[in-house]
Amino acid sequence: MKILSVKPQKPPLYRVAFDNGKAVLLDASIVWDFDLRVDTELDEARFREIIRAAVSLKVYSYAVKRLFYRDYSAAEMLDKLAEEFRSKEICRQVVERLTAEGSINDERYADRLAYKYIAVKRYGRQRVLRELRSRGISRFTAEDAVSRYEEKFPENLSHLLGTKYSRILTDKKDMKAVNRVKSSLARYGYGFAEINRAVNEYFITKDQLEEQ
Repeated sequence: MKILSVKPQKPPLYRVAFDNGKAVLLDASIVWDFDLRVDTELDEARFREIIRAAVSLKVYSYAVKRLFYRDYSAAEMLDKLAEEFRSKEICRQVVERLTAEGSINDERYADRLAYKYIAVKRYGRQRVLRELRSRGISRFTAEDAVSRYEEKFPENLSHLLGTKYSRILTDKKDMKAVNRVKSSLARYGYGFAEINRAVNEYFITKDQLEEQ
């Protein structure tokens, strides 16, 4: 097929018309990369190559815009692209490109999420791991990120008991109240052993302060 015209449209697009009646809108970079000009002859294989490159660029541009607003894991981005575009292969290649460029970095993303969930939301280890895995982070990467903040978990438990739950934990003999707090902390992602230890320490400290 022969190119009849290459006309600029709304930047950065060009309308490329062919002698078989077909016309496509292509990004300027595609036009330049493939040296598309009037009277250029293209066979079907070359035409498919151009269209594939155009689709790949569209998918890539979409992904970059998504990354402008927030980080994505490789798995999250692949799922997001698959919702919008039909070619799984192109979506996969775009994610690989973004990963190679450093725009997607699961280790960096996992560390940021771990900090948010541990230092800000004060979640326990198991809850943090679940949150990271739900974002497409591998178990190894999630555990590696969480391990950097291990010392924060006892501090967070003490903080939660001394602030959020202090009005409930007024009497260590009130097992209904104590168990309610323990159940809540379990939902935060803390293990029962560390919860029991923290609650016991909380009441020991409380008794000591009351005796002074």
